[in-house]
Amino acid sequence: MKIQEVFLEYMPEYDAFGVQDKVIDALEAEDIVPIIRLKEDDFSRLEVSAPKKSAPKVGFLLGRETDTYTIDFNYAKAVFQSGVNARFLTYRNNVSQMQGLDGLILPGGRFDSPATFYTDPMKKTDGKPGARSYAYITSIIEAEQQNMPILGICAGAQMLAGMHGMRLYRDVKEYTHTDLEHRIKTPEAHEVFIYPDNMLYDVLKKHRFTVNSRHTEAVMNNDKISDLQIFAAAPDGTPEAWGNKDKKILCIQWHPEDFAAHGDAYMQKIYNWLAQEAAAFKQQKENTAGAVYQFQHTRGK
Repeated sequence: MKIQEVFLEYMPEYDAFGVQDKVIDALEAEDIVPIIRLKEDDFSRLEVSAPKKSAPKVGFLLGRETDTYTIDFNYAKAVFQSGVNARFLTYRNNVSQMQGLDGLILPGGRFDSPATFYTDPMKKTDGKPGARSYAYITSIIEAEQQNMPILGICAGAQMLAGMHGMRLYRDVKEYTHTDLEHRIKTPEAHEVFIYPDNMLYDVLKKHRFTVNSRHTEAVMNNDKISDLQIFAAAPDGTPEAWGNKDKKILCIQWHPEDFAAHGDAYMQKIYNWLAQEAAAFKQQKENTAGAVYQFQHTRGK
């Protein structure tokens, strides 16, 4: 497998770091896998320290702007504030780009999910799941096969829910008739209540707080049909967080990076959780490799 490093450029028009499709397409046409990173100079732009070489490597599936793969500024800041060494994933080579990673982040975004994820699978949609949806699915499968920790945000959280048998509403207001606004531009939209004694409370040590909200689709409030447990809900009962502690999966419906990038220590803990789990996963791999080497070396004597 041929690889080549590619560095993201800051794009002020999107307030994001990105790389144009034509750069990635040219490499893929030559069967070259792009290994995508952030430039050293851009850590100062984010006002964060460059990650240590020993830091765990975490994959981030890139978002989209016009003909461009991107990661929003706030996402980048929250991710690198956690201390990880992030590698950015495209949609065709994502599984190859995941080799050697210790964790995975699936961000939000607008794209079509498989019809089977919904309560109304026969209802007409805007289109069939495309390359982006397929990249989420294959990234989840690869990460879970390796038992690496996964953090899903908004649409990324919903994709994990669907992959684990939970069902989604296409439009939470249409199907539940809630008066609560779940798609709103204000920085603070509604409260979230964390249920007692679960993984998310262990991370945040807080039962109640206010979040933003930018989603139309929503997960049904029924975790009996899945191995994922609902951790938190909005006042109308709409699930706001879910996951599986043993499988190291954490799903968040709101966008904690928007708070974390502006100094919110509680919301930063969500990204720090992934960093800690990725570090533990990395150490476990190193310990296993060391034990295998020792066994083979001993047998050879």
